[in-house]
This record gives sequence, structure tokens and C-alpha cells, in this order.
Amino acid sequence: MIDKVTDAIEKYGMPVARRRVVVALSGGSDSMCLLHILYKLRDEYDLTLEAAHVNHGIRGEGAERDMNFAVNECEKLGIKCHVLRADVPAYAKETGMSLEEAGRKVRYDFFASFGESTFIATAHNLSDRIETLLFNFARGSSLKGLCSIPPVRDNIIRPLIDCTKDEIVDYCKANGIDYITDETNDDIKYSRNRIRHRVITELKEINPAFEECAFRCLDAINDDEEYLSYLAEDAVKAAKTENGYRISPLLTLAFPVLRRAVYMIIIAETGESPDTPVLEDTLKALYEYECHGKGRLIQLGKGLFLRTRAGIIEKPESVDCAPAEAVLDSPEMIFGVFTVKTAVISPEEYKLKKDSGSLFMDRDKINGSIRLRTRLEGDRISPAGRGVSKSLRKLQNEKGIPPEYRETAPVFCDNSGIIAACFCCVDERVKVDGGTRNIFEISIEKGDGSFV
Repeated sequence: MIDKVTDAIEKYGMPVARRRVVVALSGGSDSMCLLHILYKLRDEYDLTLEAAHVNHGIRGEGAERDMNFAVNECEKLGIKCHVLRADVPAYAKETGMSLEEAGRKVRYDFFASFGESTFIATAHNLSDRIETLLFNFARGSSLKGLCSIPPVRDNIIRPLIDCTKDEIVDYCKANGIDYITDETNDDIKYSRNRIRHRVITELKEINPAFEECAFRCLDAINDDEEYLSYLAEDAVKAAKTENGYRISPLLTLAFPVLRRAVYMIIIAETGESPDTPVLEDTLKALYEYECHGKGRLIQLGKGLFLRTRAGIIEKPESVDCAPAEAVLDSPEMIFGVFTVKTAVISPEEYKLKKDSGSLFMDRDKINGSIRLRTRLEGDRISPAGRGVSKSLRKLQNEKGIPPEYRETAPVFCDNSGIIAACFCCVDERVKVDGGTRNIFEISIEKGDGSFV
């Protein structure tokens, strides 16, 4: 076991020599095994060994028992044990996270508090990697997700990553290492426990050497992912310009490399990891530009955008994301980067102002209150006086509206549908005609003070 751990430290380049290493200590067999092995290796690697335990506040007396056990075991070895008491159920309720997600967030925030120069050793092992592989496979994960748990991530290291659960338990028994058992580990209402106790058990019936074979599979998957990511990184560097990334060379890449390159670009430009729909929409925007030469704004999330134009994909200097929807209930209101001003005027005033660029409509034809929102997929409008219905997206393209405004400009709706769109037109249904007596005027001002 100790040889397996030292081999993993060397193989994956885990930086433990002459470092402060804090073991994430739950008190279970895995973390107790890790603590004792690193204790034996502390002189060989000249490392400073400490431990950290989180009382999640979930299991009442059981959690107190685990905490006291972890602290006492560290005292026996002369190891400092840092303890965090947390109310994970309350935090989960407050944030809307699942209990598992909230617990993980609390733990890793605690680990981060030790600083970047301290390395946190977690007891994830080969059995955990295999469970994660199967869990991600069941969710339709990409190759990166199938790589499972990485041996090293930032300042997190996993020295037991090549050891199985059975090997860990056997080591504890052979060396008289006490540990506690979390009763929830056998509860198959949790997906991972169901995989552990049912799926893997069946796979071992099919192939008794299943874990060994899965280990080889994980190594191969990780090698492939590492190579594809290396190609993508090189491609991103080659496509980089002062303002963004050139689209044409990106689209010469094989699709698996392109997909990774775009993923990297999104992270580099926004600081956020994209989900699958966002990644797919960004790829679609690149192909649209290459095929039709038409740029567009790509909304990645709240306040996060990229756009394609002039042969590059770039992050706009400033695009403020408007609220999802707002009621037009005052003569002047802010909507994203726009100031919307309204007034009811007479037909005589309209004659003087009709060429001002404002939007004018018959107030008495408006059905109920007026709401503002941004453009939605499938939006259509019938421009007043043209006798046709048009896609709002297409109409914005025809009018040459800057890409940074197409998905943020206000669209005005009543209870029956769209009545007007900024930059575009008023709908036929509410147009001003000879019988109009009350004219509703909307003027729209951009954040720089100019009118549109």
C-alpha cells in the first residue's frame, strides 16, 4: 500500500516534499488510512502533516462522535487537527443547493482557508474514481467527465487515487488502524451508494478483475483527454489576436479539438465554465458566421456575452444584461443600458413629432399593461403598414442593429403579444391611424445619452 501511494505521488507529480500537507479527515477508513500512511512518509518527504475535520451538523450525535474520534486520533499521533462546525442543512436551504452540494461547498471553502501554499490531501481512491466514471457515464458526460476524479487539482492532492477500497480496508485491519463507519454509506437512496452496492457488484460478477480493467480504461481516457486538450490549447494560442480569436483557423480543427478550444475561450474571456447548451450555441454561432458572414451576440449567462464579427469571436467591451421582464409603469424607467420614456400625446403633437424616431401607437388598441423584455427565440412582429409578419431576429439583421444590442434591446408586449420592438417598428395591431385619439409615445435613450 505504501509503495502504491509513493508511486502515485511520483507518477502524478504530487507536490508533498517539504510542504505543509493537511489531510481531509472524516474518520472513515479511507481518510484514516491516508493519515497513517502520510504519517509514516513524513520524514521521507520532509512534510509538515496536519488534519482538518468538518462537522456538517447533519447527523446529530453521530457527527459529534466522528469529530471527537478524528480529534483524538490526531492527538495520539501528535498531529494538529483543525475543526469546522457547520450547519450544512441551513446553508443548503439558504442557497437552494442539495445537501450533498452544500456539504462539498462548505468543505472546500474550509480547505481553501488554509491558503494556496498548503496542499490538501483527500482520500479519494480508485473505487471512488470508478463510481464517478459510471455516474458521469449515466448522465451522458463528455470524455472530460469520464476522466473522473483527477489525482491533482490546484492544491488538492489524492495519494490513494490508485488504491481500491478493499486494499484500504485490508491495510487498516493489518495495521490496527481504527476508523468509524458512516451509516449513510449503505443507504441506496443516494445514487453513488446504488452504484457502489449494486452496479459495481454486478460488474464484478461479470468480470472479477473489473476494477483492474477500469483502472486501465481510466488511464487511457485521461491520456486521450490530455492530448486533445493540448491540441486545443495550441489552437487557441494560434488563433488569439489583440481583440479576440480568429474564427477561420478555429474551424479548420477536428471537432473534438474545436469543442475544447471554444470551451477554453469561454472560460478565458468570462471566467465561467459553460454548460452544454451555451457551448453548443457558441459553436453554432461560429459556423453561422463562417457560412453566412453574419455576426451575432452570444449570451453565455447573466451579464456574460461573446460576439462574432469582423472574422473574430470576442468579448464585447460593455454589454449590460437587461432584466428578464419588467412592467412599464412609470413615465421613465431603466431597462439594461436603455432609458425608456413614455407619454400620451394628442394627434396634433404627433404630427410635429412623428419623424423624431420615437415609437408611436394607438393607446386605446393596447390590451392591458405594457411589459418590457428582451428578445425570445421565435419572436415575430408585423411591421405597421407592410402587410407581412417577420421574425424579429431577421428584422433586426435587416436593419443592421449592432450585435451587442440585438439580445438586450427592449421588446414591448401587451396581453395579446408584441406591440413594438426597439430599433425596429410598431406592430400593425396597434398602429396609429385616422381614428386614433390617444397616441402613446415611447422614446428610448442609450446609456451614452443618444436616442435610438
